[in-house]
Amino acid sequence: MKLNQNKAPVYEALQEYRENRIVSFDVPGHKQGKGNPELTEFLGKQCMSVDVNSMKPLDNLCHPVSVIKEAEELMADAFGAAHAFFMVNGTSSSVQAMVM
Repeated sequence: MKLNQNKAPVYEALQEYRENRIVSFDVPGHKQGKGNPELTEFLGKQCMSVDVNSMKPLDNLCHPVSVIKEAEELMADAFGAAHAFFMVNGTSSSVQAMVM
């Protein structure tokens, strides 16, 4: 069954996070740009407003159960693969995980 490839679950969750104006008591320390105006000027308010840590509405890469899981399923479907996984730390960690 083909999935709706017009969906963007992680992006949509980040948009909802930004629109809900959640006050963060977690990392990163720039607090959506409020704590580092120079970085905000360099990267832009849009970028800083969605630079957030793992939290329930945004799922978790280590154990995806919602938006990340849905996005990985969409990616697998798009490539005709049984599974797809988002990775961090570049291709080196991806290759190491594949070998293990």
